[in-house]
Amino acid sequence: MLSFKHWLESALLFSISTMLVVMVCLMLWQVMTRYLLGVPAIYTEETLRFLMIWMALIGSAYCFSTHRHLSLDLIPARLPHAFARVLYLINSLIVLGFAVIVLLLAGWQTSLSNLEQVSPILQIPMGYVYLILPLSAVLIVALQLANLWLVLRNRLPLPYGAADEGEA
Repeated sequence: MLSFKHWLESALLFSISTMLVVMVCLMLWQVMTRYLLGVPAIYTEETLRFLMIWMALIGSAYCFSTHRHLSLDLIPARLPHAFARVLYLINSLIVLGFAVIVLLLAGWQTSLSNLEQVSPILQIPMGYVYLILPLSAVLIVALQLANLWLVLRNRLPLPYGAADEGEA
């Protein structure tokens, strides 16, 4: 399980990095064509917007997996280890519920309902752009379940430094 988690995290990090490099190149191309050639490339702005959406949602899956997302850990860090584990379980169930209900189900419905609408410049179906919602949901669910399994089996430490039984 741990090797699968690390492999998937590496793949996500590679895809995020690749998207960032492509975005930088497209931005430089747009600036160059606008100011040096006097004729801006019209496809770059829309492509950058779509890449930013995809990068943000894939990045959120990576952040949930590596526990690098924004979180307040003041209370969990002061709890005894057993209570911190229960809090981690509750937090994980809330994340899984949100990912399944909002991102997966609603995202899939949004993607399907927008297959007929095409983007103004690239002329691609907007459903393909919105497909990142259910895709990121699958990634978040898989990685959150892997983290939960590893934490509950004591193969991965809690993301916040919970107090030991003797300290609380």
